Amino acid sequence: MGRDRHRDTVCVSFTPPSGRQPTVGRTQRRRSRGQSLVEVALVLPLFVTLTLGTADGGRAFYYREGVSNAARQALRVAVGSSQETTGDTVCSGTSSGTASASTALPAAGSSTILSIANAAALESSSNGLPTGTAISGATLTVKWHCLAGKAITNTTATTNDPANASSDSVEVTITYPFSLITPFVSNLMNGGNPTIGADAVGRAEY
Repeated sequence: MGRDRHRDTVCVSFTPPSGRQPTVGRTQRRRSRGQSLVEVALVLPLFVTLTLGTADGGRAFYYREGVSNAARQALRVAVGSSQETTGDTVCSGTSSGTASASTALPAAGSSTILSIANAAALESSSNGLPTGTAISGATLTVKWHCLAGKAITNTTATTNDPANASSDSVEVTITYPFSLITPFVSNLMNGGNPTIGADAVGRAEY
């Protein structure tokens, strides 16, 4: 009756064979790494596309401003009295209707509309020279309304409607080939050749 009774506790442990370890944790880690790689593979292209798309948006805005400012500056020069002879030269072979002259920016020294082109190029120049224009490779076109081989003036115009070929209006158009850096998107825009353009119209001052 007075004896203490003792209960023996038996601990059973399992030791895997030498050289082998439980594989459950390792398998889970492998699955986790595999899942992470799949997620990265799915998200990364979208992230890169969005990043490059944002960069393209900023670049497009920058060049759009450059083209628009160049067109306005070119028009200021084109409608000036100093360009009446230029208009007459362009219209020399046209009895009525419109005639135009085009050049790349920066313009070659032999261009008929050199002074107008230089004004357009200088508007976005980084070095104060036409060759430093930010829109190098753009095309400038200046269109005059003609009558009897001369540019229509305030005196010879019969209407104030700029869309009418009998008016004394002058039109300037600039187009710039814009290169996208976002993969695949450029092919969806104008056959892979997107352009940025600006158009300005004003009455001649002569």
